[in-house]
Formats: sequence, C-alpha cells, structure tokens
Amino acid sequence: MRYLIKYTKGSDIKYVSHLELMRTIQRIIRRSELPVEYSRGFNPHMALSIAQPLAVGVYSKGEYMDVHFNEEIEEKYIEEALNKNAPSTIRFLDAKKIKEEDKKVPQAMAAVEAARYILKFKLVDATKIEEEIKDILNLKEWLATKKGKKEEKTVNIKELIKDIDYRIVDNLLILEVLVACGSKENLSAQLLGEYFRNNIHDINKEAFIDIERQEMYAFKGKKLVPLNRVL
Repeated sequence: MRYLIKYTKGSDIKYVSHLELMRTIQRIIRRSELPVEYSRGFNPHMALSIAQPLAVGVYSKGEYMDVHFNEEIEEKYIEEALNKNAPSTIRFLDAKKIKEEDKKVPQAMAAVEAARYILKFKLVDATKIEEEIKDILNLKEWLATKKGKKEEKTVNIKELIKDIDYRIVDNLLILEVLVACGSKENLSAQLLGEYFRNNIHDINKEAFIDIERQEMYAFKGKKLVPLNRVL
C-alpha cells in the first residue's frame, strides 16, 4: 500500500545532507512502528523514495516522499505517529493513500515538473536595486555555467523559469520563483541565486543566500498543481 507523505526540513538542519536526512526519516519510521515494507534479499532496505532531493544549505516546507506499507493505515494516524517520533525540525504535514486500481500512478520523483522557491539576498545599497533588477528581467538570456558529473556547460537558465516576482523589504531583495524541477528539466535554486549575486552590483557578495523550497508541482491536465493534489 503506497502513501505520498509531505514533510518539512527546517532551517536549523539545512546543512544536513540528503543521505543523513534519509537516515533520520528511516529512524522516525522505525520508531513510529508503522508497518513499512522492506525489499527482499541479503540487504533489505525500507521501501521509500524522495521526490526530489534537497541540496545542502536549502530548507523546505514542501518535501514529498513515497512510502509503502504492508497494510492500509488511516492517513491521519500516519501523520500523528511520524510527528510523535520526529524532531521539531522535521514535521509531517500530510499523508495521502495512492489509489492505483484503475491505472499505474507514477512515483513522486517521476511526476515532479516544477518547484517554487523563495530566495533572500542581503543588499549593500537598496537605492538603485530596482533599476538593476528591471535590467536583468529584460534580458533575453541568463547565461550560467551548469556543472555536471563529467563536464561543465553554459545554459540559458531563463528558459527554465516559469514565473518570477520580487520585492524589496528593508535591506533584503526577496525573489519568489517557479522553476523547472525534476528528471526532464531542472534548475537548481543555488545556480539561480549565484546568477543574481554575480550580476547585481548591490547584492552583498559575502552574505549567504537564504533559500527555502515552498512547494513541488506536477501537471494536472495543462495546469501545475501541488504534488499531493495530483497523485
């Protein structure tokens, strides 16, 4: 029995690696005593998969994972059991049973098409920042170097942005962006953040870029909707 579970990764643990986060979640599931499935063989592992791994340094209130249980469980009970055994930096927000009677429903990692992020930049001077941002938004191309496992290549990351908005609050530039995310196309929020930091003079080059993932989306027809409203 497969369930899609939405959870958070708090800012206090944003430097915890994906592997360590996975181990923590597995410990939480074991402590909750939920009847999770395991693979067969010499080295059985828990039947769970993360929709889209979160990069180190990024926190989130919209993460998803697929978990398989040996029997049907009330969704609210799953949420309560997990939260009871989780640290305050990880909260389980929603559990949804995936109904696969009529057709094969894709795994969350295969369904993800986009993600929404909020990026916050500290400014050296906020008086001229508006003009700089408008100049960048009017550019046809935003060229950035994307590093792969074997090579580096220059890509136009503007093509991977589905929506972008900004505001200036006190001495902060706040970007809210919807970007391509998933196995087909993917733009990392860090790469976008580095592009802005390198191309806007009044952003503090020494300051950390605060990045939060808000939500992940999949297509329902031609419309992007949150993952737990599609599967």
